[in-house]
Amino acid sequence: MSNPSVAETIDRRTIWEPENDLVRHLVLAAILKNNPIPAAYRLNYVANFYVGPLIKRMEEKHKMTRPEWIVLFCLNQQTSLNAQQISNVTGRPKTSISTAVRQLQKKKLIVRHTDVKDGRRQVLRATEAGQKIYKAILRSFVTREEDMLACLDRNERRILMGLLDKMIENSASWARRY
Repeated sequence: MSNPSVAETIDRRTIWEPENDLVRHLVLAAILKNNPIPAAYRLNYVANFYVGPLIKRMEEKHKMTRPEWIVLFCLNQQTSLNAQQISNVTGRPKTSISTAVRQLQKKKLIVRHTDVKDGRRQVLRATEAGQKIYKAILRSFVTREEDMLACLDRNERRILMGLLDKMIENSASWARRY
């Protein structure tokens, strides 16, 4: 049996699991201490560990990109949106949303129609196939959120949602599209 290469050894040593790596916890604590952006860093940390593995799995299993998922998610929450509206409510660049819309149309997961009220406006809708894949993917997002929030009791969850809602309601002063 051959010895693993140095690169293989380094790769194995640098891969860690959040709940099992004491050194990682110590490094994270050091980063959080006296952090000049304590709220933003914590929000980003939680979001990255929530969405990263889900997106990776979704890309591998369903061949769907994050922007495609964002469009499909939005259309399953609110039908008859256009690409500009999706870009506005997600803060995602118009170019990535437009590309996602084209890809989803090719995959026959969404359709584009002329708005009956405004013939200049093109609205998007999820197809039956788009709704089906959305539901299949959504299950893993829901499960992961449940796992993420399991450490909070009902009142803490209510408070967290209230604080997030307040930040969102007052986002006009800081939320800028990029």
